[in-house]
This record gives sequence, C-alpha cells and structure tokens, in this order.
Amino acid sequence: MSGPAYVIALRNALERRPTSEYQSPPRTGGTQVSIRLDEFIFNHVEAIVAKTGWNRAEVLNALIQRGLFDLYGFCKPKVVDGLVQDVVAKLAPPHPPVMRQPV
Repeated sequence: MSGPAYVIALRNALERRPTSEYQSPPRTGGTQVSIRLDEFIFNHVEAIVAKTGWNRAEVLNALIQRGLFDLYGFCKPKVVDGLVQDVVAKLAPPHPPVMRQPV
C-alpha cells in the first residue's frame, strides 16, 4: 500500500507541477463497489477530478490509501497487526516450492 505516494502524486497533479514530478494515478482495477458520499465530500472529489484529469475512482483510491496509512499510524500496533493478518489471509496462497527432478 502506498497511500502517501499517491496523495503526493495527486498534489503534484493539482498544483500542475513539472511533469518530471510523479503525477500518475493509482491503478483502480479490481472489485467494483457502490458508495454514497455526502454532498460536501462529493463536491471535493468532483473538483479534484476536474483539476487533475484523474477519474473519481483514482481520486478516491488515493484518498482512501492515505486515510488507511494515517489510521494505521494512529492505531496501536496490535490492532494494525490483526487487520493486516485479516487482509493477508484473503490473498491467494503462494505457490509451493518447485522440486527439481534429478537428471
């Protein structure tokens, strides 16, 4: 997870910094979800989309990743470890080691 980097990329796009500074949005493929945003948050997202050229999913992804980064920084390590274990448990298991046949 690289929330801080994507927030910086979003800032760079908003401030129209030189293209030599990272401005690429996060990848947003994967599970699609529907959410409801209050008008205040929605208007902020729309304004950022209009200024950066990123789409809504990219903007929300960057903001959520930064929010998770901050949340985990504020939480006790034991809580974060439990959350990370829950997330890792949902990932595909690694491939078993390859057993080489004698030649």
